Amino acid sequence: MSDEKSNRELERKLEANRQKKIESFKLNISDMDDDIADDVSFPEDDRRAEFLFEDDEPVIPSRLSDRQEQLSAREEEKRRKKALKEEKKRKKKKAKKNGCVFRVVWLVMVLIVGVLTAEFLLVGINDLLGRNRGEEEKIIIKVPKDANYEEIAKILSENGVISNEGYFKLYAKLTKDDDLIFAQGSYEMTNDMDYEAIINYLQSNANRVDTVELRFPEGMTILEIADKLAENDVCDKDEFLELCNSDKFDEDFSFLVDGRPKLDKTYYRLEGYLFPDTYEFYQGESAETTIYRFLNNFETRMYYTKQRLEVVEEKTEDEGPKIKYDEDGNVMYDEDGNVIYETDTNKRKTKKYEKLTLEEQAKKQGMTMDELIILASMIQSEAASTEDMYNVSSVFHNRLDTLKKDGYTDFGEYIRGMLDSDPTMYYPYKKNTLPDKKFESTYNTYKTAGLPAGAVCNPGMDAIKAALYPNDTNYYYFCHKAATDTEAAVAYYASTSSDHQYNLSRAGLS
Repeated sequence: MSDEKSNRELERKLEANRQKKIESFKLNISDMDDDIADDVSFPEDDRRAEFLFEDDEPVIPSRLSDRQEQLSAREEEKRRKKALKEEKKRKKKKAKKNGCVFRVVWLVMVLIVGVLTAEFLLVGINDLLGRNRGEEEKIIIKVPKDANYEEIAKILSENGVISNEGYFKLYAKLTKDDDLIFAQGSYEMTNDMDYEAIINYLQSNANRVDTVELRFPEGMTILEIADKLAENDVCDKDEFLELCNSDKFDEDFSFLVDGRPKLDKTYYRLEGYLFPDTYEFYQGESAETTIYRFLNNFETRMYYTKQRLEVVEEKTEDEGPKIKYDEDGNVMYDEDGNVIYETDTNKRKTKKYEKLTLEEQAKKQGMTMDELIILASMIQSEAASTEDMYNVSSVFHNRLDTLKKDGYTDFGEYIRGMLDSDPTMYYPYKKNTLPDKKFESTYNTYKTAGLPAGAVCNPGMDAIKAALYPNDTNYYYFCHKAATDTEAAVAYYASTSSDHQYNLSRAGLS
C-alpha cells in the first residue's frame, strides 16, 4: 500500500516538474514571431503528449518546415561552393590560356622591337660614322644666331649633311652639354662627316665661308667706319658706336688709357686707334669682335713691329794745330816772330741705323702715343699728299713750339700755340656731313691752344711717320688749292700771316 502511494506521489512530482518546464519554455519563446509561436504546440491539456527528456529537460521537436529550410540551406551552400569551385577552375583554365596568348604576343613584340632597335642602331651608327649618305658632295648650310643642337640637327637633316636627325640629337644630348651653342654663319660641309667632326666644325669661326673683305682708307672717322660695317652686314652700327666710347677694352690695351689727360673730353675714346687697313670679317659677328680686330692690328704695328731707321748724327773732329797762311800762301808770324798756328776742326755727318718700334720712336721724340696719334690724325685730314704731310707736320710742330716761346713765332707774330686746323672745327663730323650748321666742336683749334682732346680720324702709317719726323722748315701757315679732274691739289706754305694771305688768294680761298 505504501509502495503504491509512493509511486503516485512520484508521478505527481514529475507532472508538476513537467508543467513548470513547459511554462518556462513558453516564456522563452514569447518574443518569437507570432507565426512561429502559433506553430508550436504546448500539450497543457493533453496529458498523453509524449516528451523526450534528457537529464529531466524536455526536448521540443522542430517543425517540419524548419528542417526542410535547414536542409535546403545546406544544399544551397553545397551548390554555391560547388559553383564557386567550378568558377575557379574555369578562371584558372582561362588564365592559363590567356597567359599563353600573352606570352606569344609579348614574344612577338620583343622580336619586333628588337628588329626595329637593331635597324635604328645600325642606321644610326652608320650615320654617326658618316656612312651610306650617298655620293660625296659639298653643301653650304647657314647656322642662325645662338642655335642649339636640336636646331642644328634639323638644319643638317634638311640639307642632307646627316640622314638621321633623331640619332644626331640623341648623340649630342648624351655626349655634349645641354647648353651647346654653335657659331653663327655659313659653312661649307661635306656629307661624309661623322657627328663629332660636324659638331667641332660648326663651333669654329675658322670654317665659316660667309666672310667679307673690307678696306678702310686712312683718315676715316669712327662714324664712317661704323656705316661701312653696317652696310656690309658685319655688325650692328649702334652697338659698335657704343663700344667705341666705352672702357670695355681698356684692360686689354693699356695705351687706350695711359698718357691721355683729356680722355674724359673725347667724343669717341677709340678714335685714332682703329688702324686703317684691309680686314676680313664674318657677317653677323659681334661688334666687340670687330673692334678687337682693329685694336690688335694697331697694337701690333705700333708696339711690336720694329722698323729700320737711318739716324744721322753730326760729329766734330779736332785734327790738331795747323800753320796759318795768309792770302798769298805765306806763313804767318806773330809780333814776336813765332809761327802762328790754328786749330782745325772738321764737322761731318755720320749715319747709323736702329731698329725701333713706333712707340719707341715716339718716346725718343719726346711724344706720348696719344700726342702722336692726335697730331697724325690732323696731318692725315689736312695734307694733300704723302710729301705734303711732312711740311704740314712742320707747321703744326712749329706752332706748338710757340707755347715754349711766350707764344711768338720766329718772325714776331703772336699765335700762342693755336693750330688753326679746319678738321677740328667739325669733328666728329666732316664738313659735308654736318647734322646742323650751328654745330660747334669742342675740338676746335681756332679757339683752343695746343692739341685737341682726341684724334679727329684714324691716321695711316705715313701720317704717323710724318708726325714723328717733320721737315725742318720755318713755316707757320699752309693752304691748298683743291684738286680738279685734270690737276692735282697744290700746297702753299708761308712763314708770316701776310705771305699766307697772298697764298690764300693764289689758292682761290680768299
